[in-house]
Amino acid sequence: MFYLGSTIKNLNIQATDGKLGGIRDILFDDQYWTVRYLVVDTRKWLPGKKVLLSPISFDYVDLEKEIVNVFASKETIKNAPNKEEDQPISKQVEIDLADYYGWPIYWNSYSMLGPWGGYPGPMQLMDAQNQGLIQEEVRSIQSEENHLRSVNEVKGEFFGYQVNTIDEEIGHVTDFVLDEANWKITYLVVETSKLLPGNTKSYLLATDWIQDIQWEKQQVTVDLTKEQVDKGIGFDRNTPITREYEEKLYSSFDKPKYWNSKSHTR
Repeated sequence: MFYLGSTIKNLNIQATDGKLGGIRDILFDDQYWTVRYLVVDTRKWLPGKKVLLSPISFDYVDLEKEIVNVFASKETIKNAPNKEEDQPISKQVEIDLADYYGWPIYWNSYSMLGPWGGYPGPMQLMDAQNQGLIQEEVRSIQSEENHLRSVNEVKGEFFGYQVNTIDEEIGHVTDFVLDEANWKITYLVVETSKLLPGNTKSYLLATDWIQDIQWEKQQVTVDLTKEQVDKGIGFDRNTPITREYEEKLYSSFDKPKYWNSKSHTR
C-alpha cells in the first residue's frame, strides 16, 4: 500500500499500552530515499526530546483509526537514549538506538544490494536478525557521514524544493508517496500550476528519475523534459496507486517500469 507523507504525518503513534503523540517529521536517507525514522512529537510527555522510531519497530498502519502501531511500550520508549531536539543524528546515535531496542542495523556490508541490506523490507531484515543471519560486525561505524534528510525540509511549509527538468524549472515538491512494503519514498508530488501556463495539475515523479539533487540550493533535477511532463498524467490524491496506475504513469512519461515479483505485492 502507498501512503502520502502528509497522511502519515497526521497519524498518532500507538505504543503497546497507549498513545504517545503525533508525528513531527519523517527522516529518510538520501542514498535510497528510504524512511529511517518517524520523529515523534511527545508534547508534554517528554518535552525537549527527539524520539525516533524506526519502521523496523512498526506493527501496522491503521488509517481508519489514524495510528501507527509500534512494538514497544510507553515506558520503553521513554527510557530510550532519546536526544535533545536540536542534536544531530549521527551514526553512533543510530547504533545506540538500535542496541537499546534490539533493531538490526540497516546499513551493512550488503547495503549495495538495497536499502535494507539485501532484504525486501524492514520486517524481513528483523526476521533475518532473529534467525542469526546478520553478522555482528555490521554494527560497526563504516562512516560518520550523515545521510539523513527531513521530509519537512524538502516539502517545505509553503514551498518545497524546486524541481527542474533537464531543460527548465517546472515546480516545487508539495508531498511524498511512501511504499509501506519497504518504506521507500517512491514518488515526489510536484505542483507545476504556477510554472506551466494552463496546466493546473500535480504530478507524481518517481524518485528513480532523479538525476541530481543540490541540497544546499534546495533543487531537484529529474531525467525528464518539460515536454514529457506536459504529456504525463496528472495526480489526483483520491486515486489509489495500483500496479495498473503505475504502469499507466510510467508509460505516460515514456519511462520503462521494472517490477520485482518478490517485493511488489500490489
